[in-house]
Amino acid sequence: MAYHEQVQLVVSPMTFSTASFLLHKHGPEGVRNLLSNFRQLARVATADERTVDDSLASQFKDFEDAMQYYTALSAKADFIITRNGKDFKASRLPVMTATEYLAL
Repeated sequence: MAYHEQVQLVVSPMTFSTASFLLHKHGPEGVRNLLSNFRQLARVATADERTVDDSLASQFKDFEDAMQYYTALSAKADFIITRNGKDFKASRLPVMTATEYLAL
């Protein structure tokens, strides 16, 4: 959908480091190519001192989830798409899986 400009993807910078770890089997050059292609489809949101401070002071059990959440808030995202909705119970943004989003 992003490829066809039907949606605007917004991701945190942390998404790229997590993805690089998960894609390691493709080798360093393959990982960079995959991430470069993804970068063409997604806008990278800003994570700054406030994002870190808000995350540290939050009720989120997992710090990375808090960082993703506060990055989404600062980017004025409409919702969060994740496989781990249970980790975002403190979210003021709607949270859904990709399947749930596509069903909209």
